[in-house]
Amino acid sequence: MTPGHVFVVNGRLEKLGWDAVVIPTDAPFSVRSQWRAAAGLSESDDWRALRPDGWGRGSVGVAARRNLPRAEVWFVDVVAHSPHDAARAARRAVESVARHAPERLRANAHDAGRDLPLVAVPVLGTGGGGHGASRSALLHSLVAELGTAAENESVDVAIVAVSRSDYSALQQVRRDAGVAPALPRDLAQRARQLAAPAARGELALFLGAGVSMGAGLPSWAGLLTSLTAVPEVQATLGGIDPGGLSSLEQAELLQVVLDEHHDPRALGRHVARIIEAADARPSLTHALLAGLCVREAVTTNYDRLYEDAVRAAAPAPDSGDPHDVLSVLPWGRVQGDRPWLLKMHGDVHYPETIVLSRSSFVGYDSRWKPVGSILQSLMMTRHLLVVGASMTDENVLRFAYEVAGLREELARQVPAHRQAGVLGTVLSLEHAPAFERLWQGRFSVVPTAPDEDRRPLTDEASEEEKDARRRRAARSLALFLDTLALHAEGEAEHLLDGRYAPARGGDQAVLIERLRGAAADARRLATHDPAWQPVSDSLARFGAFEGPAEHARR
Repeated sequence: MTPGHVFVVNGRLEKLGWDAVVIPTDAPFSVRSQWRAAAGLSESDDWRALRPDGWGRGSVGVAARRNLPRAEVWFVDVVAHSPHDAARAARRAVESVARHAPERLRANAHDAGRDLPLVAVPVLGTGGGGHGASRSALLHSLVAELGTAAENESVDVAIVAVSRSDYSALQQVRRDAGVAPALPRDLAQRARQLAAPAARGELALFLGAGVSMGAGLPSWAGLLTSLTAVPEVQATLGGIDPGGLSSLEQAELLQVVLDEHHDPRALGRHVARIIEAADARPSLTHALLAGLCVREAVTTNYDRLYEDAVRAAAPAPDSGDPHDVLSVLPWGRVQGDRPWLLKMHGDVHYPETIVLSRSSFVGYDSRWKPVGSILQSLMMTRHLLVVGASMTDENVLRFAYEVAGLREELARQVPAHRQAGVLGTVLSLEHAPAFERLWQGRFSVVPTAPDEDRRPLTDEASEEEKDARRRRAARSLALFLDTLALHAEGEAEHLLDGRYAPARGGDQAVLIERLRGAAADARRLATHDPAWQPVSDSLARFGAFEGPAEHARR
């Protein structure tokens, strides 16, 4: 039985794909409204409809009514005498989830592409549980108790921290406790090496379809299959079977016949409908990547799952508009320190921009050349982390070869100015020596598949075996990204959080209180004199406005 693992993500429960969620409450079953979306309740729904049978003090139970398809909602009474007791209640909740209907739980996880069931929990016990003032002790106990439950019950647990300060503190707790995902030593070392440029802000992301497949969206081949199954498309094909063509040519055929019978935007609209009909949530991989707070990212995906994950991890903007935390190019503009995402192949909200057919790839330069130039600039100036992409996209290949060729030419012309290092790192879901050799000197290729899957599958391998290997590879990738995130996050985000000051004690606690007071003064002065705003913003990045108001005077 595979031992489970405790992941830590920054975000919101309702913006993560999971198999079960644990929601905190108390003996009278008082549940805070912030958990409504996670439980599938509207603002007008009554929590009592979900109250488990026989609910009382110390209870753990599954919702009386199933609100969400293929996912379970659980409740736990987290009111306890001590932080450790609250953490033990969290452990009992995860154990109850795992033992309630294990076959169904595991089957649902496999259907979603997960090797082990994923149980999502908030930072239990810090709100109505009453142990917010003992936050540091509580987090240490939570990490230990949930780790034991995950390992013994063979389920993965995601602690979802809404606040960046709590996320930072949880990572610090895990480092102090020596918690490490079950990765081979060389793979863990590669993750730690990537954490250094991530922490310095030198990492950029390139995301392919493999990231969104983990959220239940189709692969390229799966998307084409879904398109040909659309009645309107079948009617326009007139009985023609496109199966003998390559993927690009299949898409081109669909583009041609739809153009003849409808309009040039019809293919994009069908693609958008298929993706939106999946009603997917960000995967664990999306959430782990969003937690890295990478400022620059590029994707060939049409969906908006990475955007959702980034917005879920970000504090609410002053405008109140969640879209203000991320700029999406090429439609938006880069603004200040705001992170941005470049959509290379279009977006479901703009179906006419979707790049899928052979002609759209051939004509890419005439329509989207400046977009490709942005990707090339990242290859020149950042370390590009490639996740979920097979590196077979013809345009991406051309951009990479052009940059690599330029660097090689410059090195020949001026050997003293030879640029050290590679363009980036490709996280590969399988061991492929030929692929690694092909990119040697240009990209580092890190196979994240577990050791047991190093050998290629035989031609006789069943679909079940192939699916199982894909699930194991996806989980191994998540463990790699969790290790990267663990070591990329420092203590800065919760350094001035008043909720963690008591654990530091002495001179540190005194200095924290002074700086929090200074932050509150700077924020107040900034309302009249904008010169103080950068001071307020700088201290806010260290958690100065998190925690008890008496410390921050806000």
